[in-house]
Amino acid sequence: MTTEPDHESFDPDRHSDTYEALARRCEAGAKELEYEAAHAAEILPTRAGGDRMDPQQWAAQKLTAAQAARDYAVGLRAEAGEHDPLTPMEPGRLAQAEQVASAANLGGILIDGRGPAERQAQSDSVFDENHRRAWEAGEHPSQIKAAEIEATGRFTHVAETIDGHEQVPFWQLGGNTDEAAQRRADEGGHRFEPFEGHRGDEAEDEF
Repeated sequence: MTTEPDHESFDPDRHSDTYEALARRCEAGAKELEYEAAHAAEILPTRAGGDRMDPQQWAAQKLTAAQAARDYAVGLRAEAGEHDPLTPMEPGRLAQAEQVASAANLGGILIDGRGPAERQAQSDSVFDENHRRAWEAGEHPSQIKAAEIEATGRFTHVAETIDGHEQVPFWQLGGNTDEAAQRRADEGGHRFEPFEGHRGDEAEDEF
């Protein structure tokens, strides 16, 4: 178990862009993921579509994400090296760490909003001109976010078709392999909807 450095001067509001702040966010998310895994049988029935998900499989995914988040926190502190962990991270590096920390605190997943963004960019509406220009330039927020997520090397992209219906693609922190997803689809199984009910706000931000 990781031991957090004791920084008396640490203030999460003032130092939110530091190695230490991101490490602690990852660990906080990991703790919640581990709690959900331990109480999967109790939690799943309260979630939309939870009755179609295998509690053991769901718990395993949570634990995998939790371990990935903890490992990432260890890596952040090691990366800080001889520098003060309260030193602000370089913007590009911070953007990557933010994605891992966000996923850890959003059930281990991040929704891929590129599909809706591309459809909007292809619209003939004059109101979508800015979206179209951003998409064609590779500068749409959903494209930038995807690049940041993939740059971490800590996610697996999952795009499923279940019962002939395409599901909302997402990134799974720590790995929920495409092979496993395809196997569930071939078996006619169902997966738990990644919005997880209360995560609707995060999903809406993608579009």
